[in-house]
Amino acid sequence: MCGIAGIFCFHVPPDLGPLDSLRDAMAHRGPDDAHSVRFRMGGLAVRRLAIQDPRGGRQPISDCSGRFWVAMNGEIYNFKELRQECRARGTIFRTRCDTEVLVELVAALGLQAALPRLQGMFALAVYDRREQVLWLARDRMGQKPLFYTTLPKDRVFVFASELKALLRHPRMERRVDPGAIARYLLFEYIPAPRTIYQGIEKLEPGCLVRLDTHGVQVGSWWSPPVPRQGCPGPRERRAWKASLHGAFRDAALSRLVSDVPVGVLLSGGLDSTAVLATVGPHMKQPVTCFTLAPENRSFDESGAASMVAAHFSCTHNTIPFKSYNLPEVLEELENQLDEPLGDSSLPSTWWLMRQVSAAGFKVVLSGDGGDEALGGYQTYLAHRLVPVGRFFSPAMALLLRVLPPSYDNVSFDYQLKRMHAGLHLPSHRRNQVWMGAFLPEDLDASMLDDVWSEVDEFASAMKGASPECMAMALDRRFYLGDGVLAKVDRASQAHGVEVRSPFLDHRFVELSARVPSGLKLGLHRTKAIWREITSSIIPPELARLAKKGFGTPVGPWLKGSCTHLLHELEQQVEPWVTADSVRRWKRQHMSGLSDHRRRLWSLLVLARWLQGPWGPAHGP
Repeated sequence: MCGIAGIFCFHVPPDLGPLDSLRDAMAHRGPDDAHSVRFRMGGLAVRRLAIQDPRGGRQPISDCSGRFWVAMNGEIYNFKELRQECRARGTIFRTRCDTEVLVELVAALGLQAALPRLQGMFALAVYDRREQVLWLARDRMGQKPLFYTTLPKDRVFVFASELKALLRHPRMERRVDPGAIARYLLFEYIPAPRTIYQGIEKLEPGCLVRLDTHGVQVGSWWSPPVPRQGCPGPRERRAWKASLHGAFRDAALSRLVSDVPVGVLLSGGLDSTAVLATVGPHMKQPVTCFTLAPENRSFDESGAASMVAAHFSCTHNTIPFKSYNLPEVLEELENQLDEPLGDSSLPSTWWLMRQVSAAGFKVVLSGDGGDEALGGYQTYLAHRLVPVGRFFSPAMALLLRVLPPSYDNVSFDYQLKRMHAGLHLPSHRRNQVWMGAFLPEDLDASMLDDVWSEVDEFASAMKGASPECMAMALDRRFYLGDGVLAKVDRASQAHGVEVRSPFLDHRFVELSARVPSGLKLGLHRTKAIWREITSSIIPPELARLAKKGFGTPVGPWLKGSCTHLLHELEQQVEPWVTADSVRRWKRQHMSGLSDHRRRLWSLLVLARWLQGPWGPAHGP
């Protein structure tokens, strides 16, 4: 795992003076090594977190001829098999790392033929010195980030693993994109290819960039599968169960490849328990697990996780997270976040990763992506209830007026309010509102002009899909890709930790998309087929434990001991949200009249970003 950066121009040799500064802005991503290589028309730079071949494998690295150079952030899990193929063609390797395998594969096949052969998570740059072509590519699920821009004055192309690295370039402008702010408030994240700043883009998952003398071309090398509808019979059900189980096992075991110890993030939920149950017997030592324990009971999963850890004889680390820790985490986020990310579970993830790093672990496995692949969210069932909900909409509105708010995790009143808010929207927009922070009516009408463009475009390619299949595809692309995975990457890499999830294996993702939706969603049950599969590897008493979801108790904390964090919030977020609205939400939240945790937390993160080192106030 690494941070990569580069500066190129194929018209005149560019100024490479800022290259090392871009690289070292990402020292947290790669604390083990720093190296840059300069060419006449550009340069590549890498900060390295050494996991494969820690003593060798310095990047950027060339093929044996010196024609191709590669800088990669990520892991290629099947690199040993690919190494054998290259050796059969006569390649002699100098290291044991996966990046050298990649560059030799590119030299033999070309990048576009090599990419489909890769099993892993990655963002990479390939420079062809002979043809003077630079390629950038991002993995299928978007686990590893990649930002890029072209400086308009002299057409210099700059890219990096993090936005903050680009902002280190002395000629980078910080012009806030109002459309990105609107998307952030509505979704809690900014969908690719947009970023918070005009002129800077995120490469979308499964896409690649080609830069040569003709300019920049962007295309895709992998297309996400569309979830399948239907409900097959018993024989096909058994076949799907066997296929899914085998694919998950292969994906989980492939993620154990590492020259450093591997731990497990354990929530006690179905997915992380399945990961532990699958990899545990194949680990050389007892598995070390990490579980966060927020002080609010409805958010605390440590009891269930302790049961799971004891059953599988794990070394279990339970990590307390108190309300008095939140201001400290928020200050660190202010100094690290280079664009707003409003997921309220980010502080919990941040605190957890800090402790994982302190325990000496560089690699941990997680259950990220299981809900999107296998139908794990209650919203998928809620889409089926929309016709009934529309009929009873007036009664729901009346109930919401008298229903007292709860600050618990995923409370009933919160779910009812969200469902009511999205009843009369098209299914794809409804899903985004259910999963997001603000409601469309919270925003000024001028901010909504094109706020739905990426979501509408994605949904238009899925005409005819059922609402629940549409929702699973949307969540995989946007909520997972631009929200959850961005959160995990920023929090883990800030502490020099790599997170791997078997559920994000592209083979498992493609297979699970072909599983008919009727096998994933029962009448009143999410993840139906996955629960049947895991019953063979997880004890029944553990499988029956209620799903809580990973989060931070920002609702009760902002109402109680952390109220001071909201001081002057209304002034800090103007002109993006009116001061009257913010004052009203603060007053209602603190008095217990309404639960505005998601609005207030998203605004708090925005305020801290605006005044932080990567916000517009500190730009040129």
